[in-house]
Amino acid sequence: MNRYYLVGNAHLDPVWQWRWQEGSAEAKATIRSALDRMKEFPEFRFVCSSASVYRWIEEFSPDMFEEIRARVREGRFIIVGGWHVQPDCNLPSGEGFARQSLYAQRYFHDTLGVTAKVGYNVDSFGHCATLPLILKESGMENYIFMRPAPHEKELESNAFYWVAPDGSRVLVYRILDPYCFRFEDQEQLQARFDYLEGENQNSIDTLPLFYGVGNHGGGPTIRHLEVLRDYAAAHPEKKLIYSDLSDFFDDIRASGTPLPELHDDLQHHAPGCYATVSAIKAGIRRGESALVAAESYSVLAGALCGKKYPTERFADAWREVCFCHFHDSMDGCSVAPVYEDAAQMLGLARHTAAVAENNALQTISWATDTSDRSRGLPVFVFNPHSYPAEQVVTVNLQSAGVADRDGNPVVCQNTVSPAHPCSGRSDTTFRASVPALGYAVYYLTEQNGAAELPSTVSATPRVAPLCAGRGDGPVLENEFWRIQFEDYTGYISAMTDKQSGESILSGRAAVPTVIDEFYHDTWSHGKSFFTDTMARFSDATVSVIENGPVRATVKVISRYNDSTLTLRFSLCAGDPTLYMSGEVDWHEKHKMLKLAFPMRVEQPVADYEIPFGVMRRPADGEEEPGQSWVAVRNEQSGEGYAFLNDSSYSTSINGGTVYLTLLRSPIYADHGGVRDGESVYTEQGSRPFRYAMMPMGNSNAPVIRAARLLNQPMTVLVENWHEGAIKATAVQGVSVSADNVVISALKRAEDGCGTVVRLYETDGKQTTVTLDGAALRCPLTLTLGAHGMKTLLLPDGQENWKEVLLTEFDK
Repeated sequence: MNRYYLVGNAHLDPVWQWRWQEGSAEAKATIRSALDRMKEFPEFRFVCSSASVYRWIEEFSPDMFEEIRARVREGRFIIVGGWHVQPDCNLPSGEGFARQSLYAQRYFHDTLGVTAKVGYNVDSFGHCATLPLILKESGMENYIFMRPAPHEKELESNAFYWVAPDGSRVLVYRILDPYCFRFEDQEQLQARFDYLEGENQNSIDTLPLFYGVGNHGGGPTIRHLEVLRDYAAAHPEKKLIYSDLSDFFDDIRASGTPLPELHDDLQHHAPGCYATVSAIKAGIRRGESALVAAESYSVLAGALCGKKYPTERFADAWREVCFCHFHDSMDGCSVAPVYEDAAQMLGLARHTAAVAENNALQTISWATDTSDRSRGLPVFVFNPHSYPAEQVVTVNLQSAGVADRDGNPVVCQNTVSPAHPCSGRSDTTFRASVPALGYAVYYLTEQNGAAELPSTVSATPRVAPLCAGRGDGPVLENEFWRIQFEDYTGYISAMTDKQSGESILSGRAAVPTVIDEFYHDTWSHGKSFFTDTMARFSDATVSVIENGPVRATVKVISRYNDSTLTLRFSLCAGDPTLYMSGEVDWHEKHKMLKLAFPMRVEQPVADYEIPFGVMRRPADGEEEPGQSWVAVRNEQSGEGYAFLNDSSYSTSINGGTVYLTLLRSPIYADHGGVRDGESVYTEQGSRPFRYAMMPMGNSNAPVIRAARLLNQPMTVLVENWHEGAIKATAVQGVSVSADNVVISALKRAEDGCGTVVRLYETDGKQTTVTLDGAALRCPLTLTLGAHGMKTLLLPDGQENWKEVLLTEFDK
């Protein structure tokens, strides 16, 4: 080996065993040290990722930031990564990744005059298969990672082309641990070179050396640079190149060496982390969903009412979410105080979204004419999604009846209200049908006209107590399913498809299963199968809490040791989805909790939602990261069952059995240190959750739509009687001509001079699609490749959309 690219860096964890305040202080000290080394060693170059670090320096020390700017111009201070932090690379949503790029790359461009060309996540624990697409659309052609290591995932070569499902291709290099190598003399440096050459799997005649002091910052030291200078003088046969990483990748390309391609994701390093500290995962999911909805509503309010779009407020809120994407944060691997800070950040982001949404929707509803009192009290139901949707909604008022905009009666039901202990009243629940990114107006009436409508048992969910045999509990039923519960355990003993008359289960379902994890650390290093079952929740109380024409619900309370699990199972009229919600009051240590659903599926395979796509994996029981849904399906027909969630990112599927991982409770940041009486355990206390189960065919689109609706429900707004310029009819803000195309974001451009829409294809089919509607101003027709994703910009005053990067810069 005759060429080494020397990558001076300081892996800066903004949080981990410390809070962000300490992380920002260390960033300041690290950058100061790197700038000082540049004065002493003219050959030295320094590589640094994460826009959050640069923002801290710009705020704390404008003079130091000017030094950075000067060194960037010289090509010695190297911007890599192109993201706000080094995030977990499995769990953020597709739109979450898009915002990492948008806000970081634009910041680098506007303040330092450059954008990152090399993606850089040396410490993230796994990398989803769509990452090459996201990198390419962020303006980055190269990628550096370290985990999974060779013993965790065998690769043909550490240098390879990584290809996303859509065909996007980036050049990738896997470095060998550690990302910050320390040495004190030439002998140690030579030993490292010998190790790298011995482990080299590549046919290329070049290797990188990542050196410096890291994790808590530090960077290359004077001693490091002295040794490198002396070694270069002593070994003229070796070429040591102080690298900006782009030169390393350019060298690989220029060599013409054939490299393998990888069509896969990069797993598994620390699979336990995807179910650890559920609160931050829930906060991020809610923050991402709420901000996307608020942006869409704000665009709609601008189109209908001329309302100003709050660009900077959204940007600030998204940066809070992006900071919490940091891998040691989102993955639940930091010390407990980090999560107190994350709750504040994510609360701020969600509040910003809530204020923006309310401002937009109140503006629209106030501009709508509701002056006809004879219709009843007007209730607006808003849909933030790019497709028409139906959903059971609840109004915080008790009413005898509900009517639609044409005066037709709508089936409704009085349900328990949070205000019941105070006023004794109920809420009003009904099924609303709302156009895409639009709203429909319903009316609360004094008479229940729907009570006179003809109905049949098959169209009305009901709960019927049965005594067919010992242990039989209630039956939950609608026109699609008949679900039998066991009285003493609360498990589902049978679930019958009423169309076929066949059971869809191969055993008892919704079984809360406790897994022993005493020998696992917080990350679960070296362990990716969680199969050591030690107990199941039982000793259940099963009761009927709702039984009406809109929805019926069975409530199960079961127990294990000092922990209590509450599960609510609901069926709705006209809906083939089983809804499950609840909370667990957990007081176990070093244990995991799963819900088991043995589904009757032949030739099962496991599908997991990933950012902007879907990943098929073997149904072999290995713990896997996923996003808002997973499915067990027949490999040939694609038919099966999807399980949706509102914030649970970890699942294992073994054959036809789906194990939904609710939580695990290791010690905070247990990395093989001390376990004693002062150890603080994760997940102690109450943890809420929501799931749903639905049948699916060979298209992913209906499941994606249902999952988005579960995570971001419709918004209900009660108005009064007033005049307005907009007629009180159903309003549609956008239309998408293809079911297999989903809008990921609709927003104003960051420069305030246009409208941006981002969309992706869901089913692996090249598709020509047309978008139209009041929110878009001009229609748009384009072709998306299979699994493709595109971002389009319509500049103000123009009629032609143009394709741009995720950063909203020209391609």
